[in-house]
Amino acid sequence: MRLPRRQWLQSALALPALSWSACTPAPRTPLAHLYGDKWVHGVYELYAGGYRDVQQGAQQQSFETYRVLAQKGIVALDALQLRGVPFFVRVTAGEGDFAIERKVPERLAFTAGMSEAQRKETTEAWNRAREHLHSDYEEVRRLNGALRTLLQQTRTVRNAIESGQIEQYRIVRKLDALAQGGTPPFPLPYQVSSKDYEGVLLLLLERLDDDAERLRAMEAAMVSVGLIARATDANSGSLSENLSRVLLAVVEDSSALQPRAALYPRAEDERMASSRKGQQLRDQLRASPGYKAWLQAERDREFEQIGSLISLLDQMTGLPISSVYRQVVEIWSGDADYLSYLNTLTSFIPGGSQVARTLTRAIDLTTQARGVTAEIAAGHGPELLEALAKKKVGAVLNTQSQYAAARLQKQLAFFQTPRELDEARQELTRHPLLQGPLPALLPDPAHRP
Repeated sequence: MRLPRRQWLQSALALPALSWSACTPAPRTPLAHLYGDKWVHGVYELYAGGYRDVQQGAQQQSFETYRVLAQKGIVALDALQLRGVPFFVRVTAGEGDFAIERKVPERLAFTAGMSEAQRKETTEAWNRAREHLHSDYEEVRRLNGALRTLLQQTRTVRNAIESGQIEQYRIVRKLDALAQGGTPPFPLPYQVSSKDYEGVLLLLLERLDDDAERLRAMEAAMVSVGLIARATDANSGSLSENLSRVLLAVVEDSSALQPRAALYPRAEDERMASSRKGQQLRDQLRASPGYKAWLQAERDREFEQIGSLISLLDQMTGLPISSVYRQVVEIWSGDADYLSYLNTLTSFIPGGSQVARTLTRAIDLTTQARGVTAEIAAGHGPELLEALAKKKVGAVLNTQSQYAAARLQKQLAFFQTPRELDEARQELTRHPLLQGPLPALLPDPAHRP
């Protein structure tokens, strides 16, 4: 069922209210024009629609970013590397943006200790950077817009996950109150019993848990794409086409991340299974340290009427403060070895996904490649790239420029052979989810080339 958003929010404010006070007027019954099974079905679908809308919006917006990176971003990042001007991809101070920082010097400068060859190389790099200044500015602006969208949607998803956790706590508290003889926080409609209301809460408890799993997988995909885009910058210099492997893994997983339909489970076996899962979750949450800490905090202050999850979702403009989000910011802004961030990321990616398998394999390939490049670097100077070409590395690295050569020991590897790379490149250009029109390129007055 579809309702205007304002009516939807006003109705939902009362839905899972878990406490009441003599000095606070009782909330109105949501969907009071319905009764019996129609009310039970309708109020479930009203509530379940909140998470579904968040998931659909985040997935749609994130795929706009993926399309930009697939069609324009890989080539643009590769071109930025070839210019030889260091650039950095990271979340900016204050966490307000996710952008590329690139400063092209206005004047050519030499140092006293430079050889004639070094002076020539520096001059050529400066000329290349100046020659492509305008075109690079346009590409950087496009990339900034895509990465900004990725940051915004990651915040939205993380807020939804955290809000859903609190909502589960509220439902558990309400279920406990009902079990002890309490009454619902609003008058129930005709032919709707407290047992019916309890049944809806159990189904919603299971629904929140299932939706949270899907949201966590979406979040992990977004953070993975952002990290591999970062890995092309001056802190690593990794092959820009590593992004193709990760993007293909993300779209392969996407079919399992489609938002669950916001429909009441009408089949009895499905409904009973969801209810049993809700009861198990209630018992697990009731015994968890997080719930106990939340309940104590609620009891320590005067409990006021709190809106439902829907009202929280409507205010998702602030920054989440969970430890997971702090990890995301560190992965997207820190200056440590990017291999360490790859290891951190795998610790909270849901197991069994294609993204998880892709990152785990990349860790193995990178570790193997670094062992070989360390051995080569110890015995070679300017001939490093030539020596590397003759050595069996077991992974495809970025070796197309001095920019890349200077960062061989910092690079991440996602392909074992050039053939793997070619196959991924071809698949990326054919994949329907990564093709199609790109989002509008909006001006970014805060950015300077």
